[in-house]
Amino acid sequence: MEQRSEYRIVYPLPARPLAMIGRRPFSTLDVSEQALRVDQRRVESPLVAGERVAGMLRLAQRLDHPFEGVVQRAGARSAVVRLDAAFRIDLPVIFQEQRCLRSRFPDWR
Repeated sequence: MEQRSEYRIVYPLPARPLAMIGRRPFSTLDVSEQALRVDQRRVESPLVAGERVAGMLRLAQRLDHPFEGVVQRAGARSAVVRLDAAFRIDLPVIFQEQRCLRSRFPDWR
């Protein structure tokens, strides 16, 4: 069994946060303390590996979280942005996000 070094939330489709990277909107598939993965399937200008990005993530709990980081991996379906240390998502915020999702989607795990 694989152990992750950080907690990750995989979002249900109707609750996916919006990540605005510059003027480009991306649906966020999942977040962790140090990274976020965005959907690239319906964007005009996809992210590329090595690209430096900055933006705002609107979490499901309606909290705006500014971020900066580097695109670690990018493909036709998704891209992973590794957050700079100053922009990581605190673990209590991750847990609060999880509680928010569970209250809105009781069957979500």
